[in-house]
Amino acid sequence: MHVLTRLNVIAAAVLEFTRTHTHVQRGFDMTEDEQRKIREREEIAARVAAFRATQEKFKRERDEYFVSTLDNARKVERPSLWP
Repeated sequence: MHVLTRLNVIAAAVLEFTRTHTHVQRGFDMTEDEQRKIREREEIAARVAAFRATQEKFKRERDEYFVSTLDNARKVERPSLWP
């Protein structure tokens, strides 16, 4: 599974757990304060997932750059030291 997809699945699971857990825990309608807290948790979870995805993207790009640079360096013909 692709890293970004895996992080999105994790974020969705966290959001769903937050929603269902809060509703199950509270047997009655939530107050505005409780609803605000849930929205804030969801926003934080989404931001964390986005941050992790960005960091993974940067790591992947660094790795790709390293590999391509090393490959290009190996392809260069070195001049002979003996005429």
